[in-house]
Amino acid sequence: MEKKPRAGADGDSRGEASGGSESGGLVERLPEALLVEVLGRLEVDDACSAAASCRALHGAASAAISAITTIDLSAFAPSNAILSRILAGNVSVRSVTVNCSLLDDSAASVIAKGSLRELSLLKCSFTMGFFVAIGERCGNLRSLKLEMAVAPEVLYSRSSRFSTFLEPIYAGCGYLETLWVKFPLLDPLTADYETRLPSVPGTVKELLLQPVSHLRAKTVFTKAPSLKKHVTDSLESLSLVLDTITDELVTLITSNVHKLVELCLEDEPVTQPNLPEDLTNIGLQALGLCHNLRHLSLTRRYCDFRRVNDFGILMLADGCKQLRTIRFGGFSKVSDAGYAALLHSGKDLKKFEVSNGLCLSDLACLDLDKAAPNITEVRLLNCALLTSDTAISLAPCTNLKVLDLSGCKSIADSGLVSISQLPKLTLLDLAGADITDAGLSALGNGRCLISSLCLRGCRRIGSNGIASLLCGTGTINKTLVSLDIGNVPRISCRAVTVISKNCEQISSLCLRNCLLITDSSLEVLGSMGRDSGKCSLKMLDLAYCSKLSRNFLRLFEPPLFRGLRWLGVGKNVVQRRGCSPTVAELLERKPGLIICGNACDMGCRNKCHPDIRFVQ
Repeated sequence: MEKKPRAGADGDSRGEASGGSESGGLVERLPEALLVEVLGRLEVDDACSAAASCRALHGAASAAISAITTIDLSAFAPSNAILSRILAGNVSVRSVTVNCSLLDDSAASVIAKGSLRELSLLKCSFTMGFFVAIGERCGNLRSLKLEMAVAPEVLYSRSSRFSTFLEPIYAGCGYLETLWVKFPLLDPLTADYETRLPSVPGTVKELLLQPVSHLRAKTVFTKAPSLKKHVTDSLESLSLVLDTITDELVTLITSNVHKLVELCLEDEPVTQPNLPEDLTNIGLQALGLCHNLRHLSLTRRYCDFRRVNDFGILMLADGCKQLRTIRFGGFSKVSDAGYAALLHSGKDLKKFEVSNGLCLSDLACLDLDKAAPNITEVRLLNCALLTSDTAISLAPCTNLKVLDLSGCKSIADSGLVSISQLPKLTLLDLAGADITDAGLSALGNGRCLISSLCLRGCRRIGSNGIASLLCGTGTINKTLVSLDIGNVPRISCRAVTVISKNCEQISSLCLRNCLLITDSSLEVLGSMGRDSGKCSLKMLDLAYCSKLSRNFLRLFEPPLFRGLRWLGVGKNVVQRRGCSPTVAELLERKPGLIICGNACDMGCRNKCHPDIRFVQ
């Protein structure tokens, strides 16, 4: 029976629940079309939260969700039942992204729809039946992105390789243009680079394979004379995570893939490769023949490209003059001359990244605003020779939106003063920099509209610096949504209190290894946004905060930390016995929460886990 507001004798006596009745009655008097329009503009999880408020919003939310064409469920792991409620009545959805940690093959009954054009399945471990259903019902699918939760040998036997599971997709989805297949790379020593793949459909324009051996990759790009249409005829974007990048593979790609616009190659050799199984100046010369190349990424982890020097980079820069994105990692023999040649090779460059550039110094970035006037993103990671002069030289780049100088330990306060005047800067990473509280004060009074700030490992800053940052005359306290102050020994409860009071819109906060954080500061943080009725904090990292009490998890019980989706704690917390509440009890009371005891980075974004609901 529908509840009606009780009328009192006078204006002051309306019943105990007058506020709730009044607000519910007001909502129910609004036109349903208006409610559907409003809820349709929200994220799916926010619309579901609103649906629990009253009958009018429940009906409007159902109508709004059934008409949504793009659904992103990557922020949390829905169960089969929740996914069915969201997708079952929707016949017009075109793009779906799902965290599949809690799903099984039966989820195909609601995911597989004829209207689908884009499907992204994250942390999945489906078997043959699921892929058969997708191939049969999603004939108009254009994009398929698979991020598997575990290695292929865990899911599939040797007699039933993963390659056979993709065949129904290839057979039923004749218009497939984007194909991503990613298996986790948890340990390069045990990674299966020999993952077998059938011939990639000739319609594919964007291809990502992780991992794949350079020998297996060569079979993908070798065109058989009998084939009328091959993937090399249409491919425009290629990303491979390999065991080793070699000259032979690069030459094969550049000579056969004529429409290539984007190339991303990454390898993780455990030991330094020997010739001919390595990349040298010859491979860079072959890349220089790709005159249409716009985006280039070449990175090596654990080892370096010792056989590439400035000569190879100069040949690349001479041939590729339309590059808009450059991402290099592990080029230990390339100096300022090579990097400067790339930066000055064309005026279209927008993104420039170098990691582990042992010979990169401040000279490379001189006059960057003139060489690349449209540059919006600069990432110089773990480049030991860089100083504050680099930050000062970037000050004239007024279009700069992203600046990552993490691992550059000689960046000091003078550089931060220059950075603070960049008017469009939204992301700043200074992890490990030699800055102090004075530098944070300059940033707090600056012009930047920073939404993401990383100060991890900046050991000379403290709580006073955080106060200067968020209580200054600038706008950062209104724009900041992500803050990382992990591994900073002088961060205390005062810093957390300042964040709670001056930065209510923050959604991601890392306090990892802050040894002065106590329960009292968490209680203040958990109460953030209580007056407004909305807590924006979604992710919180407390790994290795050793001063928290044994029962600190009680602070995460309702009503504190409303809306929290991800909580990072150390393994010692997960393994404790006799705590109240236990991890399992807290998860039962907060079904939308993920607790990670595996010391992952925020959101477990760099690791795959079979069960992301409770990672341990």
